[in-house]
Amino acid sequence: MTFLPRVVIPVSSLPHGAIPVSSLLLVSDSVSSLPRVVIPFHRHVPYLVDGLWEAAPALVRNWECMTALLLEPRGGRQALTSQQERVLIEILVAAVRQAAEGRPPAGRRLGKKAAREVDGTRRWREHANMSRHFVKVLPRLLSKFAADKEKVTPLLQIPQYCNLDVYDMDGLGSYLDAALLELDCLVQRHSDVAVLEACARTYGTYCDEGGSAHFQAAPACSRLVDMLVDALTPLLDVFIQHEKQGLFLGHGEMGRICSTLRRLAAFYSAHDLSSWNLYEKMDSLLTFRRHQGSLPTEVVHCALQCTYYALLWQIVAATDRLPPQEALLDLRKRLMKFCLVCRVYLNHQSKVLSEKAFILLCDLLLILSHQGPEEDTGLGLLFFVPDHVLQCKLLTFVREHVFLEETGATGASRVYNEEDADELYELFHRRNMLAVFCKLIVCNVLEMSVAADIYQFYLKHYHHFGDIIKETMTRTRQNDRLRNALSLLLCLQQLFQKHVDTYGLGYDPIEFICGPFYSIRLLARRFALTLGFDRARDAAHLIHRRGLAFAFSESPVPEELEARQRFPNLSFLLVLAEFSCKIPPAERQAALAHFQDSIPEGVPVFGEGDMNPMFVYRKSLMRTDYVAQGEEEPATNPFDAICKDSKRPQELPVGTCSTWTPDTLASSSTGDREPRNSSKGQKSNRDVFDVDFLSSEDSENSSNEDVDVEGISVHEGVSD
Repeated sequence: MTFLPRVVIPVSSLPHGAIPVSSLLLVSDSVSSLPRVVIPFHRHVPYLVDGLWEAAPALVRNWECMTALLLEPRGGRQALTSQQERVLIEILVAAVRQAAEGRPPAGRRLGKKAAREVDGTRRWREHANMSRHFVKVLPRLLSKFAADKEKVTPLLQIPQYCNLDVYDMDGLGSYLDAALLELDCLVQRHSDVAVLEACARTYGTYCDEGGSAHFQAAPACSRLVDMLVDALTPLLDVFIQHEKQGLFLGHGEMGRICSTLRRLAAFYSAHDLSSWNLYEKMDSLLTFRRHQGSLPTEVVHCALQCTYYALLWQIVAATDRLPPQEALLDLRKRLMKFCLVCRVYLNHQSKVLSEKAFILLCDLLLILSHQGPEEDTGLGLLFFVPDHVLQCKLLTFVREHVFLEETGATGASRVYNEEDADELYELFHRRNMLAVFCKLIVCNVLEMSVAADIYQFYLKHYHHFGDIIKETMTRTRQNDRLRNALSLLLCLQQLFQKHVDTYGLGYDPIEFICGPFYSIRLLARRFALTLGFDRARDAAHLIHRRGLAFAFSESPVPEELEARQRFPNLSFLLVLAEFSCKIPPAERQAALAHFQDSIPEGVPVFGEGDMNPMFVYRKSLMRTDYVAQGEEEPATNPFDAICKDSKRPQELPVGTCSTWTPDTLASSSTGDREPRNSSKGQKSNRDVFDVDFLSSEDSENSSNEDVDVEGISVHEGVSD
């Protein structure tokens, strides 16, 4: 992702007095014309404001001038166009945020001079002046732009950056009443989810306990929810009665039910509405849908969302104050019932509904898995981990809804235009679903072996999902190196088995170097890079031991058949050779001896010289970074010449690795114990699973080839 550079303007070159804010609009228009790649909702305006924050403070902190331009009557001499108003509102909100938080946007950092601490009294005074100004003009701004959802939504963010204590200190209570009245009108006027959620968060800011606006905002919010619940109850009663009698409501009544449910779901996300007992109403809707099967998709969608929020608020209440065991059992029953409902809706014909059920189910599983019985919090009854069948269902859903076949031009060089907004939104949503699923793997909610089916798409979908998959490998390696190595090996074994099932046991040398089999070797080479350089020897040894056992495994065939049919996985040694670089040079002689001892009797010899997989694997173990005096340098792997541009990782120094003796090898190979999963994953300061994260760390090792690697269906044995 390319961020805008910090704009440096000498202060001496700026004119005295107020600078026309309209000049910002011209700059912002040019910024908006820049191409937006990969992430559809990236905003350049916060970086423009940050660049001008210290260089031109009179330009981006002139609140009076910007609000005066926005409040200019339509058709006035200085009235702005609709596009200019939208851009100016975005600039205004970005400036208010930076003035309140005092830090640049994500991806930017202050220089040494700007990093000096500002006088606390001065900053408090500036923040108070800004808050005093916006609490006065905010009701007028909301009233003017109430009909435009794209303009009123960012304006609703302003109260969370203001000091609301100015309502009491300066006697501005009348402006609070006006702002609450405008919020009430917006909730009744709009049905867009973004506007409703912004209104709910604004109400939450005003209703914050301990704030000066709490005593006026809390009753207003309660009256609004009372009105919505009172309007919903008779509509639901009439709807269920008509459905039981085989009748149908008109479009008007169904529209009112959907709009009311949408408003309640938005408020449930920011406020605890448990006292209104909405769970019973939503549960009756979901139960009716399962038994009768005639509810509209929008009604079920909102009912799922409301039920999910109701259960979350009940979990929060149980965490704050431990309820009796009977209440916990009842809550557990509700949670299990909701998981079952979401599991049923995973196969729904509506794509929107099935994806919503998937996201809600994954989030709830993540929460319940951290209510472990070992934490001694009394919430052990809520602990729940998915069984093998549910894990397979979630994995199948990801394979069918995330890793789709791409049409048209793809890759890092593609530039997305405004016409591609729907495609970008779809990609954004697919990234979000993959991130939610990978969170379950990283936090040990799902078995780490499930990640093998995700890793196989690493190269094929690298440009769209490579950052998420790579971070999943990194986090799982931090949790358990050996299990991570086994998941990488399982992924390669699955791909190899699919290749054998598709193309047979032909040992054509061309297939080894430029066919679909070579794509598996490229993926193995990338996996070897992800093992890292520190403490990678144990993982590499485990991969080689298990890989040799897989390569020399025999299949039950009649004795009269050709010997090579008894060893169908012998070509897997070519894939395994990509991990030889991770074995320290001092231990390769012992590894080579173990390889010689592992060769069973009756192994066929096919291919001449460099076309023999055993010969290639043996040479990969003989390669070293140094050649002793008087010895000849061993021949290089002939297959490495084809991908000579690919970079191999540096091998570990000899002194940092212990010797891999035949005794320790034999003991470790016979007694490999599976590490136990911990109940919690390790914490990290960076959450890559936020959907707006994009890593560029792997750019120099990336491949522009579209590897023809297809998925493997999950069977009962998704384990080691």
